[in-house]
Amino acid sequence: MVAFFLRPRRRCVFAVACLLAWISWSPGGAEAQSVTPGIEDYLPSGTAYDVKVPTPEKVLGWQVGERHVRHDQLVTYMRRLAATSPRVRLDVIGHSHEHRELVQLVISSPQNLERLDDILAAQQTLRRPSDPPTDLSQLPIVVNLGYSVHGNEASGSNASLLVAYYLAAAYGEEVESWLDQAVIVLDPSLNPDGMARFAQWVNMHRGRVLVADPQHREHREAWPNGRTNHYWFDLNRDWLLGQHPETQARLARFHQFQPTVLTDFHEMGTQSTYFFQPGIPSRRNPLTPERNVELTQDIADFHAQALDDIGSLYYAEESFDDFYYGKGSTYPDIQGAIGILFEQASARGHVQETKRGPLTFAFAIRNQVRTSLSTLRGAVNKRQELLQYRRDFYRQSLDLAGQDAHRGWVFGDAEDPARTFHMAELLRRHRIEVHLLSRDMTLGAYSFKAGKAWVVANEQPQYRLLHTLFEQRVDFPDNTFYDVSTWTLPLAFDMPYAAVPAGFDVQSMIDETSSEPSFPSVKPELPIGGDDTTLPYAYAFSWRDFYAPRALGRLLRNNLHPNVATRSFTVEGPDGDLTFEAGAIVLPTARLALEPRKLHQLLARIARQDGVRIHPIKSGQVSHGVDLGSPSMWVLEAPRIGLVVGRHVDTYAAGEIWHLLDQRFELPVTLLEIEDLPALKRYNQLIMVDGDYDTLSERDSRAIATWVKRGGTLITIRRGASWAEDNVLVATAEDSEKQRGSQPDIESRAGTLRAEPPPISASPDETGASDVEPVERLPYGDAEKRRAEQLISGTIFAVDLDLTHPLAYGYGDRQLPVFRNHRVLLRPSNDPYATVAAYLSSPLLSGFVSDDNLARLRQAPAVIAERHGKGVVIRIADDPNFRAYWYGTNRLMLNAIFFGPELNGNGRR
Repeated sequence: MVAFFLRPRRRCVFAVACLLAWISWSPGGAEAQSVTPGIEDYLPSGTAYDVKVPTPEKVLGWQVGERHVRHDQLVTYMRRLAATSPRVRLDVIGHSHEHRELVQLVISSPQNLERLDDILAAQQTLRRPSDPPTDLSQLPIVVNLGYSVHGNEASGSNASLLVAYYLAAAYGEEVESWLDQAVIVLDPSLNPDGMARFAQWVNMHRGRVLVADPQHREHREAWPNGRTNHYWFDLNRDWLLGQHPETQARLARFHQFQPTVLTDFHEMGTQSTYFFQPGIPSRRNPLTPERNVELTQDIADFHAQALDDIGSLYYAEESFDDFYYGKGSTYPDIQGAIGILFEQASARGHVQETKRGPLTFAFAIRNQVRTSLSTLRGAVNKRQELLQYRRDFYRQSLDLAGQDAHRGWVFGDAEDPARTFHMAELLRRHRIEVHLLSRDMTLGAYSFKAGKAWVVANEQPQYRLLHTLFEQRVDFPDNTFYDVSTWTLPLAFDMPYAAVPAGFDVQSMIDETSSEPSFPSVKPELPIGGDDTTLPYAYAFSWRDFYAPRALGRLLRNNLHPNVATRSFTVEGPDGDLTFEAGAIVLPTARLALEPRKLHQLLARIARQDGVRIHPIKSGQVSHGVDLGSPSMWVLEAPRIGLVVGRHVDTYAAGEIWHLLDQRFELPVTLLEIEDLPALKRYNQLIMVDGDYDTLSERDSRAIATWVKRGGTLITIRRGASWAEDNVLVATAEDSEKQRGSQPDIESRAGTLRAEPPPISASPDETGASDVEPVERLPYGDAEKRRAEQLISGTIFAVDLDLTHPLAYGYGDRQLPVFRNHRVLLRPSNDPYATVAAYLSSPLLSGFVSDDNLARLRQAPAVIAERHGKGVVIRIADDPNFRAYWYGTNRLMLNAIFFGPELNGNGRR
C-alpha cells in the first residue's frame, strides 16, 4: 500500500495505519453482513451534544451509511434540525425539474443569525472598493458546503446529515468558535432528481447480506443512471451557463451570500483513494490569481491533517484542474472566493471490492465528513486572510479593467430580440451589469440599434468574469484540459458583438433607465378593420425570431396548416409594405379549424409568450416575390418525433435534444428505447444523437432504413450520422469505399494516434545491423499529455452556411459558430446541393485544437441533408444544443425538424 503526501514537510503516514483504518471500516469478504459504524465513529470523539436535537438515526430509523438516504428523507431530517436547533435556519431556494425542493441550511450562532442581513450587507462591500471599508476582524466568513451535484456520488449527501447534525447540536470550544466566526450555508443535495434515481436503484438492490462483487446489479446502474438531472445534464458544468432551475436558484443564493469558501463534494472511480485541491498547478486558468492557489494550499493542509488522523489515503496535485469556470469548484475562483473540489473513491452502492480490499459506503461518508469539518477549521483559521483576499480580488479587477485595451462590449440582434434577451439575462444571473444602448451606432462590422442592443462596461466588479465570457483564446500554456478549452458566450449565441475601443465614453452609450432585461413580448396586431370576429386573407411572421419554431408548433398542433415561404415576398401591410424573407411562416385563413375569436386568442398568446410579431395580410397578391398561393409555399406537417435513447446512446446528447424540444420549444417527443424499438410508422421523424448504434439488431437497422425509404425523416448527430452512412445511405460497396477514401473515420481512441514529434530511433550501431527498420520510440512519461493534445476537448469553429437552404432559414450571416468536442467527420455527399454547412478553410474561432485535427476539419462538411428514397437523411456533425446554452445552433435543429421532410434531391419542391 502506498501513502500519498501533500507536501514534503508533512509527517509520514504509515502504510500499516492506513491498512488498519481501511480494514476497520470494511466488512470482510466479497459477501458481508451489514456492519455500520455508530455516529461517534464518524464525528470527532469526546463531543457532547444537545439532546433536544435528534440524530439522523432517530429520524431515519437507521444509521447513516446503512442505507442510501432518499431526497425526501434528507429534507425531512433537515427540517427537524431547523425546528430543534437555534443555530439552524432552513430555506427553500427553488425546485428541481421534477419539483423537488432545493433546500439550504444556514448555520451559525444564534446571534449571527439574528444579524444575518447586516453580515450579508457587509460581505457585499468587499466587492465594491468604493464603499467604506468593513472591519474584517469582526466580519464572519461565509462558507458554502455543497454535496453530490452528481446524484450517484452519494457519499456527499449522506455525509451532509452528519455534518449538519454536528453543527446543529455539538458543544465544544472549536465548533462554537466556528459558529461565532462563520456563516455556513449547507446545501445537502445539489441534484435532487439524480439523487432520487440513484438512491432508489441501490436500495432496491440491497440485500440483507451485502454483496461487494462489482458485477452485482447494485453497482451497475441502468441507463441513464443517477449522475445527471432530470433532462440528463451534468449540473457540475452549468454554474457558468445557468440553464437549469437547480443552478439558477443556486446562483441567486451565491450572489446573495457571497461565500468566500465553497466546497464541491464528489466521488470518483472505485479503485481510487481521495483527492482534494489545489489540483494540477499548470492547468490553472490565467484569470485566477496565484494567491488563490496559495490559500487553497493552506486550507489543504487542514484536509491532510484530518485524513492523516484517520489513516485515509489521499492526493492533491494530479488528475483535476481549475481551468473551466463552469464547475462548482471553479466558479468561485473567478468571484474572489476559494473553490475546493473533493473526490472520494466510490462504492457505488453499499460495499464493493477494490484492489485495496472492500470499500464500504460508510468509509466514503466518513472521509467526506472529516474534510467538511477540516474545511471549516481551515476557513476559520484563515478567516481574515481569506476576506482580505476577496477584497483585494475586486480591487485588482477594477485595476485590470482600466488596463484593458477596450472599454467594454456591445451586443444585440435587432432581428431577434428573444435571443438577445436570453444572453443579457444570463449575464445578469452572474451580477454582471448590463444597460440598453442609448443610441444607434456602428462598431466594427456590426450596426447596433438603440433599445435593441446592450452595453457591458468593463469597469465593474465582475470584470474578470465578463472577460472570460467574452474572450476568444487560441493560445494556452498547457494544452491538456479536464473539460472544455473555451466557452465564448457571444459565439454560443451567434450574437453580433463588438468591443468598445479605448477613447469611447461608455457612459454616454448607456440608457440609464433600464438595466434589467425583460422578455420581449409584443402586442398582437388586430385584424384589418379592428374586429376580432373577422379574418384577414392571411397572417405571416418572420422566421428570424428565436421562438418562431415554438409559435409554428402551436399552429400545427391546432391543425391550422401553415405554410413556409421558400422565397421572399413583399405585401402591403396596415402601415406600408412588409417584406418577408425565405423561411417566413404564412397562415392562410380560409378553411381554418378554429373560429376567428379563438384564433385571435392563440395569436395573442404567441405574441405574448413567444415574442413573435404576427402580421395580418389583406391580399394574396404581392408587390414583389412569390404569391401566397405559389408552389414555393410549402404546406407543413406536424412533426411526430421519436428520439432514440437507452443503453449505448450518449446520455448528455440525448438529454440536450429532449430538453431543447420539450422545455424550450414545447414540442412533444417520444423517447424510444434502443433495445426495444417499436414499429416506426407512428412517427414521421426519428432522431439519433451520438451513440454506439452498432449494438442495434439487424432487424431494427433494416427497419429504420426501410422507414426512411418510405418517407421518414432521419435526423442524426455525430456517431448517429456515421451509423446512418453505413446502414441507411448504403450505395454499392465500391461507391461506399470510394466515398470513405478521402474522409476516413477518425473517431479512433486517442491511444491509436501517432504523436506529432519525430520518433526516437535506434541507431545502426546500437542494433548491430544497418538494414534494420528504425523502431519508433516515444517517452512513456509524455504519453498521456500527447494523447490528450490529439483530442478536441471543446473548441469553437466556424462553418459556412448555404443561406438558400431550408435548413439555414432564419440565419442572416453565412458564418455560424459551432461547438465541437469530438473527432467525427461526416462522409461527403455525392449530391452537390446537399451540404448545408461546411467548416471554413480557417475555421478556428476559440479554443485549442492540434494542427492535425485542424487540417482534417478544413472545408469538411458540417451539415448534410439529402433525399433517400421517399425520405430524408440529415447528418449534423456537432451538437446543436451543447449544454443548453449554445443558442446559436438551436435553429439548425428546429429547421431540420420542420423543414427537413419537405426536401427532395435537388433542394426544390
